[in-house]
Amino acid sequence: IELAKGLLMKMKDCNEEEAYTLMRRQAMSRQQKLIQVAEQIIAMSELLG
Repeated sequence: IELAKGLLMKMKDCNEEEAYTLMRRQAMSRQQKLIQVAEQIIAMSELLG
């Protein structure tokens, strides 16, 4: 989750709290666990390089 937050902060140019909020909103809207959203963010980052 921390790694995903860091990646989001870099991609979205936001602070830690904003990144966490984005992840939580995504998890709630997709009815997923926060860890699942974090894993998706990490996978997407690896894919995009």
